[in-house]
Amino acid sequence: MKIGIISRSDLNNKLFWSGVPSNIYSSLKKNKTTKIVRIDKLNENLRKLFAIKREYLKVFRNIKFDETYNTKVSKNYASQIEKRLKNISNISHLLTFDSSLVSHLKTDIPIILWTDILYSDYYQHYFKKQKISKSSLNDIKSIELNAIKKCKIIFFSSKWALNKAKRKYKKFQKKIKLLEFGPILEEQVQEKKIKQFIIKRNHKKIKLISLSVDWKRKGLEKQIKLTNYLNQKGFKSELTIIGYKPKYNKIKSNIKFLGFIDKNNKFGERKISSELLKSHFHLLFSKAEAYGLALIEASSRGVPNISFYVGGIPHLVSNSKNGRLFKKNEKINKIGDYIISVFKNKSKYRKLAISSYFEYKKRFNNQKIISDFIQLIK
Repeated sequence: MKIGIISRSDLNNKLFWSGVPSNIYSSLKKNKTTKIVRIDKLNENLRKLFAIKREYLKVFRNIKFDETYNTKVSKNYASQIEKRLKNISNISHLLTFDSSLVSHLKTDIPIILWTDILYSDYYQHYFKKQKISKSSLNDIKSIELNAIKKCKIIFFSSKWALNKAKRKYKKFQKKIKLLEFGPILEEQVQEKKIKQFIIKRNHKKIKLISLSVDWKRKGLEKQIKLTNYLNQKGFKSELTIIGYKPKYNKIKSNIKFLGFIDKNNKFGERKISSELLKSHFHLLFSKAEAYGLALIEASSRGVPNISFYVGGIPHLVSNSKNGRLFKKNEKINKIGDYIISVFKNKSKYRKLAISSYFEYKKRFNNQKIISDFIQLIK
């Protein structure tokens, strides 16, 4: 099976789209039944021109304009891909993570779209309070419908996103399927070592961790309030935040900001993995979240998640299996009291932490996901 993977960015770049295309490309390369052809690093000059318009409308008119889901840009991408395909033979499938790249593509090769959410639903989920450009809304609708019609299979990474797509495109329900994304951590930690790390975790201090870049959307202020509450209750606690870095750190010493860590660097990935392995709980207090890769990465290191019933998160976190979900307006003391009740019982905590790892191993490990992908497209 020869699969062409389409991406406007470099498929080796783990910074693009949270590293999902890079991770799937890397995982497919390791599979002995597939041969991979890269159709990446597309010319983005036209998109960048429209990005100038995006910034103008944002600054001067407070309007959100989308430069990628633009009909002219989408047609330009299609033209580039068609030229590249002329020099490649015997491709059995084309895989993309972005419907704008294939919406206007002319080819007889079966196209597979693998994404976390419909782009129209993405706008509704993340930007419903913003004023959106009418031309962008029209282009998004047109590009998305063309892609839905054109693709042979469309994978969504959560039941939440899948059900929304099936309701919106009832006519095309049969081609819409479920297939999760795995963690963007290449280095595997064996089960034996995970259990050793869980046992070694210091029970004199509650170590919390958050893989969050966006202060507001990821609810970092609420995470800090939770950490302070635990300390007030007499449980020494510390929160390590990877991603966000304040300009001026005026927060207490029990809050550590490690800033952005680049996963393209192996040492960066190892640093994230090391911090997770030392932590007791991972926090993700998102106001909006289509998927939540950080939740799977935490589970892969035996770290239970504390998060909310938001977007695709309930597909990833199951109560008592790999963490606990709360309503997004839940009081801090209720979340804190739950953490305390689990932490102060070593046996209960270790059982939950080991269960978190097994939940990852059973449902979200990359090897399993790629095997499922190959069986589904055959």
